[in-house]
Amino acid sequence: MRVLKSGKKIAAICLAGLLLIGLTGCGSKSEATGGNTDNTGATGESVTDKTGGSTGTDNGNERGDITEITFWYSWTDLIQENNIALTNEFNETVGKEKGIHVTAEYQGTYDDLHQKLQAAYVAGTTPEITVMEIASIKTFAMNGVLEPLDSYIQESGVDMSDFQEGLMKNSYYEDSCYGLPYLRSTPIMYMNTTLLEEAGLDPKGPATWDELAEYAGTVHEKTGKYGLSQYSYIWTFEAFMMEHGSSVLNEEETAANLNSQEAKDIINFFKELKEDGSAHLISSAESDKMQADIMNQDAAIWFSSTGDLTNALKIAEDNGFEVNTAFIPKDIQYGVPTGGCNLIMTTNITDKEKAAAWEFIRWITETEQTIKASTNTGYLPSRISAKDSEDMLALYEKIPQFKVALDQLSYSTGRPMNPGYTEATKAIQDALDAVWVNDQDVDSTLDALQTKVNTLLNE
Repeated sequence: MRVLKSGKKIAAICLAGLLLIGLTGCGSKSEATGGNTDNTGATGESVTDKTGGSTGTDNGNERGDITEITFWYSWTDLIQENNIALTNEFNETVGKEKGIHVTAEYQGTYDDLHQKLQAAYVAGTTPEITVMEIASIKTFAMNGVLEPLDSYIQESGVDMSDFQEGLMKNSYYEDSCYGLPYLRSTPIMYMNTTLLEEAGLDPKGPATWDELAEYAGTVHEKTGKYGLSQYSYIWTFEAFMMEHGSSVLNEEETAANLNSQEAKDIINFFKELKEDGSAHLISSAESDKMQADIMNQDAAIWFSSTGDLTNALKIAEDNGFEVNTAFIPKDIQYGVPTGGCNLIMTTNITDKEKAAAWEFIRWITETEQTIKASTNTGYLPSRISAKDSEDMLALYEKIPQFKVALDQLSYSTGRPMNPGYTEATKAIQDALDAVWVNDQDVDSTLDALQTKVNTLLNE
């Protein structure tokens, strides 16, 4: 068992664990089918790859010449099916050839997984490989939980330029690479085009915020339904700020831009739509109400992750309407944050286990497996060579809604990695609830929020 070297580090890692509670990210409250960033759709049960073998009671227990390692992942349904299928394929091919067996274990939401990883690190019982929500890389890396991958990348000759640039920002901490992109996403705009056409609107959807207001008002006037359904969610709010030429935090991530004119314009935009009945604004704790609006065809437009596309298409098919996707409308510019998870290796394992873990990370992020993961789940293909492949091009031709997020990726960036941002996101969502749902004053709410977030960023 490896333990932290000082009481200071133990305090730091425990504090980081507390800050990770309530972490958002993957990008969506409803990724793919059941791939949520909260508890929606999660079974709460531990699900493992049943192909044989066990991690045993010690990290990566080795039996004979087989190196046993464990892979932790989040989310159920299509995401779980994809993770287990790829793990099985590795075990039956590369793993069998090189004497490696991987056991895939479900750990709940990203929040759940991060908290379990903190505890496992202190106990010296970490898995060898785990997914990690991208904004959390810095917090775990700076506390010694993550193994730098640079030497493995160099020795294996992995072409890092083949990973899409827009997905790489959250892979690094202090110039070292700590994770490779796996199931990655951006928020996009979804539209019930059946409702749009009923209201006499172009199913291509609005391209600007002015057009978004027109669409929402027209849908409400012509159909009596909501033109827009929106809950208080930090990831989409990050996108809205970027669309207005700003960002939630400054470039150094030391101060917020929440008491800015851009933030006020965004918040008031939605408040005005709510006041005239065109928008349904929902609290962060009741985000499932947006899903109900979608299923019941009570809302024409909503914003969610590209990873939710497979689920959205199924809901539309089951409920008799058509779905289209488009860029999130722009005010000054287009812009979205990326989300989802990277694959990381932990430090609290043996060198042999690290070598085995790298074989799995390298294999599952290669072009062929990237294509399978994207096709299986709806997440972005993280490799350039994957997006240009025959299989992906055929998918885009068959289901063009998949390509929207890929095209929008050229306007993307990463998410803030300041360790205080985890707690700050909760404060921001609470403030959105206050003004959108509970009709609190915008100026005073944002003034207090700015002070609170700045304090959290600099603790």
